Amino acid sequence: MRFWLLGMGAVVWGQTVVAELALDRRQPRPLRAEYVAADGGLVTLSYKTPTSIRTFALHKYDADLHWEWTQDLFDQSSGEELAHLAVVDTQIWVFTQRVERNQVAFYGYALDLEGRFRRRGERLFVVDHRGAKDPRVELTYAPNRRYACLSVATETAPDSADRVHFFLVGPETTQTGVWLFPYSERQLEVRRPVQPSHEGRLFALGAVRKREAPFPEYYLFQYIPQENLTLTLSLEVEGVYLIEPTFRIEKGGGVRIAAFYSERRGSPQVQGLLFARVEGPGFFLSNVQRTPLPREVLQRYLSERQIERGRGIPDLYLDHLVPRAGGGALLVGEQFYITTTTFRDFYGFWYTQDTYHYEDIVVFAVDSLGQLEWWRVVPKSQAGTSDTELSYGLLVGPTRLYFFYRGYARGVGSQVFVVTLGEGGELTAPRPFIQGFRPSDVFYRKLTRQLTNTEGLIAYTQGRTGRFILARLELE
Repeated sequence: MRFWLLGMGAVVWGQTVVAELALDRRQPRPLRAEYVAADGGLVTLSYKTPTSIRTFALHKYDADLHWEWTQDLFDQSSGEELAHLAVVDTQIWVFTQRVERNQVAFYGYALDLEGRFRRRGERLFVVDHRGAKDPRVELTYAPNRRYACLSVATETAPDSADRVHFFLVGPETTQTGVWLFPYSERQLEVRRPVQPSHEGRLFALGAVRKREAPFPEYYLFQYIPQENLTLTLSLEVEGVYLIEPTFRIEKGGGVRIAAFYSERRGSPQVQGLLFARVEGPGFFLSNVQRTPLPREVLQRYLSERQIERGRGIPDLYLDHLVPRAGGGALLVGEQFYITTTTFRDFYGFWYTQDTYHYEDIVVFAVDSLGQLEWWRVVPKSQAGTSDTELSYGLLVGPTRLYFFYRGYARGVGSQVFVVTLGEGGELTAPRPFIQGFRPSDVFYRKLTRQLTNTEGLIAYTQGRTGRFILARLELE
């Protein structure tokens, strides 16, 4: 079914809504949503009722977002808490966790697409919880979504190896294991979540800190579960200091690496781009290309005097590496920083409050050799004490990128705006995206989902009516 939702508070700007799911106040709001590639449907996870946070329920919808079935899962009164939801092929997995003395136990519920249980509350693995930090629990998919990985990175004793517990789900298979890294926890921190490859191998990006160095050294790790073998590759490039690199796995075990860099010792200010490839068979770094930022980019954020002194762009972080036709890539970054304010209330009590700032989105296009072709800026300014509606949602269509963010414009008011970026750098002006959007409405930026190469999902709530809306969009 394909229809436009004009006048109904839905998406109206030149965009086809393939399907819509609207839930009223009497229906529970989704906490998680995942696409089902096997039949084009959607699975959501919520509390059983809007007024109770005791029991979780799973809901299945078809490709038109029509309800198919609901299945009760588990009761939180036992101490069991939701961790993640995953869908692989025809398998639906719900992962939970429960603190048991000095340990955290992880459990799995597996269902088929008809709602029948295959596993119900099966214990997957247990991790120690004696460190100062809580375990880092992540869920990631392979680029082809044929594998999903639940990973739990734990803080361990200084004299022991850092480790990640994982549960890998693949086509008709599962595997549980522990990945030991060749550095101690006091040196190594896994910066990017463990990610499975097309073939079910695991990749992670870690930072190793050394006392004499102002910047950490970054390494890419590859783990072959069947052989319990870890391959290690340094990402260091002489003369520059990398700033939070990212990676994208390709077929055959190859990896694309991208990072911002600084040439100044001890400074995290961005002065250039680094793009490289990791060759799959030999697991070595190749095609390393360093590109200083054009002066026009620096002039947007710095004075001429600051540029002459070698300053870079502050608070700019790389979020996405999007492949381009011909082997190039789009590198998408955003300015982000936190300010802290201390104030005294009417009664004389002192309080400290953090404010989150999400500023410009900056996009750099590089060719297959990593050379910069063009750059664009999506200007915005967002600030708040909660980051629920801050930052942006990204959807990738066949010929353009879509940036969704909540903002304010004179004559328009508070709105969810969309900006599109074409293959050759054609950038549209921000346009209001949701008809009748009000200041009391909530845009769930974190529920923005890429479903297929031509479809995506956005979510918002109408404050006046209480309706929660999931809109499935057709992308160009």
